[in-house]
Amino acid sequence: MAHWGIIGTGRISVALVEAIREAGGEVVAIGSSSRERAESFGDLHRIPRRYDSHEAVASDPDLDVVYIASTNDLHHRHALEVIAKSVPVMCEKPFALNAGQAREMVSAARDRGVFLMEAMWMRFQPATDRLLDLISESRVGQVHSVQADFGFPASPHPSDRLFDPTLGGGTILDLGVYVVTLASLVLGPVETVTADVQRSERGVDLQAGIVLRHEGGGFSTLSTSFITDTSSEAVISGPGGRIRLHAPFHHSPKITIERGTTLVETIDMAPTGSEYRFEVEEVHRCLDARLTESPKMPLDDTLAVMDVLDRIRAEVGLTYPGE
Repeated sequence: MAHWGIIGTGRISVALVEAIREAGGEVVAIGSSSRERAESFGDLHRIPRRYDSHEAVASDPDLDVVYIASTNDLHHRHALEVIAKSVPVMCEKPFALNAGQAREMVSAARDRGVFLMEAMWMRFQPATDRLLDLISESRVGQVHSVQADFGFPASPHPSDRLFDPTLGGGTILDLGVYVVTLASLVLGPVETVTADVQRSERGVDLQAGIVLRHEGGGFSTLSTSFITDTSSEAVISGPGGRIRLHAPFHHSPKITIERGTTLVETIDMAPTGSEYRFEVEEVHRCLDARLTESPKMPLDDTLAVMDVLDRIRAEVGLTYPGE
């Protein structure tokens, strides 16, 4: 049974506690910058060891792996601290603020021979696996186009990290990582980037429109938003029709194959249990096999997506404090 430590006490950490236990692991340590939050989280989720600093988790002697779920601006620092202790890491997406930070994290892990994986849970979903099977089976012919949007009206509370530039807020990092990952997975490396954004008064991107040309000639048309309720679907198209990942596309409960106005096939993909358990199971599999990278979520793929996110931000002139 893998012993997990968690850095961060936000909503995603709550979901991962359930997923880790469902996948046969045990959460034994929680770290927060606040003793009160660490104690409260530990009491609520029955976690025995509580630390009043994120850094202290890295020094816990009884951990097999640490899940990093701190705010976006801290992923880089916390990952390096854990890797320096030779403890495996699953780091929440976005992996880092920029590609430079991501490369430092990957280099540190590879130099020390320590497992590191981005927690891009979409890559491990049954619907994603089925999509790749349908593409390889040429169910719609050669794919030339990906359209994907991800948006929801988020409450712009002053304390919300999504709207705070000092915490790496904005849609490009938090939501763009999903649509760019999907487009790259389906169409391959990105050749050119075109983008525009709507900014908040604090300079955070509230919504973005992105067009990517991929090296194989395909195009992806992507959008993200914190101010609109979008369909949050993805459509993958070729000359023989369309594969639709129904909302929410990143853990789609249903796939349909469509041709013109005809519904060709409906595939039920709704999993039971925690939808985060698949990434946890992959971590367990990799640790058991003594792997330092996941073949299903290679670090080179993470770096490629981070590079595209950098190019999108450069296209629209978005930077974070301290970059």
